[in-house]
Amino acid sequence: MRDLIWRSALKNHPEGQILTLPLLVLRALLFPLDFFYWRMSETRGYCWRSNTWNIHGVRYTDAALKSLADAQGELFRVTKVGGCVTLERVDR
Repeated sequence: MRDLIWRSALKNHPEGQILTLPLLVLRALLFPLDFFYWRMSETRGYCWRSNTWNIHGVRYTDAALKSLADAQGELFRVTKVGGCVTLERVDR
């Protein structure tokens, strides 16, 4: 249920853009332990302000990595815009 609320809140928020204060507050309320780890993990490549990961100098959105993790054989189009990588599922 919490994941559904979070995904719904992010629906109109551009991937890779810094999260607004209301979204940060909502994330902290829905996932307090995750939020704590977010704040502590910047030295490990995660940026909680924009919900992105820095891997080998390239920023990947959290949604892109989640799409890959949930993939069941889908095809993806990889796009790098402004130094941030996003993934788009390609329907056959």
